[in-house]
Amino acid sequence: MVREQRYLVAENGMGYWLGIIGGLLMLMLLIYPLRKRKPRWRYIGSVKFWFRFHMIMGIGAPVLIIYHSGYQLGSLNGRVAFFSMIIVALSGLVGRYFYRRIHHGLYGETIRFEELYKTDDDWLKKLPESNPAITELAAALSAIELNITNTHAGENRSYWHYRSMRGQLKRLQKNVSQQIPAPEIRQLMLARIKSLRSICRLGINEVLFSYWHILHFPLFLMLIVSASIHVFVVHFY
Repeated sequence: MVREQRYLVAENGMGYWLGIIGGLLMLMLLIYPLRKRKPRWRYIGSVKFWFRFHMIMGIGAPVLIIYHSGYQLGSLNGRVAFFSMIIVALSGLVGRYFYRRIHHGLYGETIRFEELYKTDDDWLKKLPESNPAITELAAALSAIELNITNTHAGENRSYWHYRSMRGQLKRLQKNVSQQIPAPEIRQLMLARIKSLRSICRLGINEVLFSYWHILHFPLFLMLIVSASIHVFVVHFY
């Protein structure tokens, strides 16, 4: 609203220093991934501390840069650096979303497979063997359960596998609701299906988070390069 008053300008004064501070804070975002890989760097702070710093300054630093720019795009190299920053910030928000889906909150522990799935074969013994429909549905559920649990414990997991399993569970849930009149047996099988769908949801988010990691770091490097060029051009030309 007050951009035209030019209270903050990128060339000097507070606007200039906001750019310097914002740029340094963005460089410091690299400390978190380095600290994770260097257990002996305990003297610079805990991984948890630097993770919190990464989360907060991943938003705070771009805000300072936006104020530094005075809401004006300016030169070509400034535009490249600015939009690189916006892309990285948006990528960080996407990563934050997936991170929350596989942890207990933003700063909590990782959700473990064992929390969602309880090994229990006794539920099969509670089903009447005289009903062909129940026997068929239970066999289908057991097959899906074996597929999901074996895959989740292995290394070759894929997004599309979990999506396929979720689709099968959804169809099976519908059949169980329609074909089993006894409420006790129906609820027993639906609870098992719900547990397996939670595992699929966790697996999907874990796979997507791993894909995001592959993309986010090159984007961040692109930001560092473009911002460095911007700083060099501004100060030397």
